Amino acid sequence: MEQGEIEVLLEVGQTYLLNKEYDRAIKKFSEALRINPHDPELYYYLGLAYEGAERHQEAIEMYEKTLKLDKTFSNAEMRLYELQNKLKTKEPPAK
Repeated sequence: MEQGEIEVLLEVGQTYLLNKEYDRAIKKFSEALRINPHDPELYYYLGLAYEGAERHQEAIEMYEKTLKLDKTFSNAEMRLYELQNKLKTKEPPAK
């Protein structure tokens, strides 16, 4: 039952993500992670939701957790790299 429940939460979360309902997506992905905290895909989608909600530090943490669980998760690696670069260009120059 748990795997089926995770799949439903993932699908609902993805729908919220597509509709830019980031807070709702975050809740669904977080629920799924409470059931299975070892699934890199769930951390990745949670990272996307945090990124969409402009919660960049949390997004970075989720992408890093994804890669800690699966070093070959290239989408997470790409999002992490792009987000870190985006944030670097937004920082004011050092005095």
